[in-house]
Amino acid sequence: MDSSALQFLARDDVRYGSDVVYDSAHAGGIASLVVAGGLSGLAVLLVFVVVSIRSPTYHNTHVIPYFISLLVANVLEAAGTSMNALWVIKRAVQPGSYCSFQGAIKQAGNVGMALWSFVLAAHLFNLLFLRWKSTRRGLLLTLISGWFIVIFIVAIGPIAIQTTKKRGPYFGPSGYWCWITPDYPQERTFLEYFFEFLSAFLSFVLYTAILLCVRGNLMQSNGRWRLRFVPNGESWQLAISRDIIDASMFRVAVRMVWYPVSYSILLLPVSIARLIEFGGREVPFWATILADFIFNLQGFVNVMLLLGTRRFIPDTASLPMFSTPRKEVDFSSSEAVGITPFILPPKPEPTQLDRVESYTSMDSTAPMVPKPRFSMMRPMSWQR
Repeated sequence: MDSSALQFLARDDVRYGSDVVYDSAHAGGIASLVVAGGLSGLAVLLVFVVVSIRSPTYHNTHVIPYFISLLVANVLEAAGTSMNALWVIKRAVQPGSYCSFQGAIKQAGNVGMALWSFVLAAHLFNLLFLRWKSTRRGLLLTLISGWFIVIFIVAIGPIAIQTTKKRGPYFGPSGYWCWITPDYPQERTFLEYFFEFLSAFLSFVLYTAILLCVRGNLMQSNGRWRLRFVPNGESWQLAISRDIIDASMFRVAVRMVWYPVSYSILLLPVSIARLIEFGGREVPFWATILADFIFNLQGFVNVMLLLGTRRFIPDTASLPMFSTPRKEVDFSSSEAVGITPFILPPKPEPTQLDRVESYTSMDSTAPMVPKPRFSMMRPMSWQR
């Protein structure tokens, strides 16, 4: 059975409740997705164990709770993918409660990753760019509202949107696994893909603004933000104009930019595949599996970025409060072009004696002239 026949069968079986059958090639491809999901889930769980044993304490910031929420979303997405193992064993995707649960878990993981990626970027933007104070009340409100949004988006489909008689169940067989069925294309777009694309774009914009700000390219003058660029040989002007917070968090910001970049890179293949499908064209089975395999490495990649970034995070207890106002630069003054560096005075021209001494010390063939010796001698007295 080729991929086009399987896709047609999947669409038809959603309506009539029969199974979507795998052949050997399809079973092997889906098994590779189970491996990718298991790898991401195992990496995240190991990080949870390490953090519980050696939990770092970062004062004046709530990066850790938001990042843990992102990892929980990674676990949900990995669990939904790992549930494909049952279909590999049965060689068929069967509609039912297990299938609907898999579709809900996959949507919760995907929407959760998009939402918490953006929340993490927005939190760092508030701390490092706007210098707003982070409060415990704000943390609790963000965590509660964030997970409520995820649950609401997942629940609204089968509760309020689903019309079983006209379009069939909301969650069910969708191609090679269970997800939002093809009879709800707009819900696929606006209740999942839209959040993923929007999160990737906004996170990249926020992290870029953070990096430019802590680097010194983006500065505030007279209440307005302005960009300034200097030649490579004069980059010291940017470094010397940073305060202690920007200087300490510069390396962190450089590496945090990779989170939206990696998310966008892992999201791009599956997005292209879905857009081709929406356009009515057939996507080869190998391309679908490859795109989803890359996307299911989200948890593993986030863990690798965490391990690579963690050692660059300074002890925030030794830093001033992140709400400390940033120094404004008056672009109408000399500060607009930087600070004048220290310039050593020119060396004086060597005298004639210096040239002779330099010549005699460097020329090994020059005759050695003995230096005159002086001694304290008593004057001679003539005795008769």
